[in-house]
Amino acid sequence: MWYHLLGWLSSAVFIFTWYGLSHQILQMVKAKKHSGAISQSLSINQFSSSFFAFYANFIFGLAASNFNHYLVWTRLGALLLLLVILAYIWRDRRSATSLMACSGAAMAIFLGFVAMGFRPFPTLATYGTNTFVVIVALILVQGTVHQIMLIKKEQSVGSLSESMIVSIIVKDLSTLAFALTMPLAAAWPLLFMNGASILSRGFLWLTMRSMAKSA
Repeated sequence: MWYHLLGWLSSAVFIFTWYGLSHQILQMVKAKKHSGAISQSLSINQFSSSFFAFYANFIFGLAASNFNHYLVWTRLGALLLLLVILAYIWRDRRSATSLMACSGAAMAIFLGFVAMGFRPFPTLATYGTNTFVVIVALILVQGTVHQIMLIKKEQSVGSLSESMIVSIIVKDLSTLAFALTMPLAAAWPLLFMNGASILSRGFLWLTMRSMAKSA
């Protein structure tokens, strides 16, 4: 009962993450009209690591013997929105790094669709998924730290959307609650990754607020 109740609640809250990511896209479009600086102060590292954090949740839902609709479809929507953001950054910068980030994200989504046809994954693949989630959590933290360092260096949040950061923090809190309804042996990767995300992005949000007050 609690699994499905909190699963639906987590999915409903995740709509705010879609809103936050959509707001980031709109903010980039707005910045283009006013200054032309679409991706000012935006860290490719941060958005790429965010992509693969969502992707880890997506794969985690696929790897389960019982297809986890609550994780898979909500994260797929976020992945597509992040792909749009990475595409905008690439169009703005035309750098090798931005091209690699955008094309890598597109390939990952394609492989995710392919993986749906081969699930459920064998036990070995599930263990591999857990390891992947932990690695992505560490990548996510360093990506967020890089974003903090970038906005401090430029003394501006640029096109970075505060609504997006807050929506992701709220999502992580709801995902933590959902994960607590699962057996600890199965849920610990989600607990680890979303807990790390809350701490790192919480500090990013506080940094953004502090810079806004001092501006």
